[in-house]
Amino acid sequence: MSWTTPKTWQVDELLTAANFNTHLRDNLNALKAPPSQAIVRDNGAAYSTTSTSFVAVDSTNLKATLTTNGGDVLVWFWGVFHADQAGRRVGLDIRVDGTGRVGADYAGGLLNHRLGTTTGEVVNLGPLVIAGLDAGEHTFELLWKTNAGTVSLHADASDLDDVNEVPAVLVAREVS
Repeated sequence: MSWTTPKTWQVDELLTAANFNTHLRDNLNALKAPPSQAIVRDNGAAYSTTSTSFVAVDSTNLKATLTTNGGDVLVWFWGVFHADQAGRRVGLDIRVDGTGRVGADYAGGLLNHRLGTTTGEVVNLGPLVIAGLDAGEHTFELLWKTNAGTVSLHADASDLDDVNEVPAVLVAREVS
């Protein structure tokens, strides 16, 4: 259900069920259930990169698309990363609608995390508010890079007793 700009009522205007349904009921429903999408990648494998510039983690499956009413969108990512050598860095960022990076002002991205181990670490990006989007369809895509070597992201929940075997999760939700 989408948001409708509330009606400006006139003095002595007849109140109708249709107007109340549109401007009260439907808008309350839109506030209660805003557009959102949660992408859970559990494909039994790991993504890996050696790129030292930002690239999409998975340009097909690890991106969220919402049709918004315009305003702000909350984006959050959670995943388990490891590197071929302790001390490697993974940079994470978000691309909106296929262009640029939200953290373009920062060489390391919105998050530049030093991986202290090669066995796997939980890394969170967000929650992050992307403000001022126009009404319409928007796509939020996870980008990453490494400073050197190979960094991997797990996407496998086959054995939840193993820290490395969890899904990668990307969430986007309109909040205004």
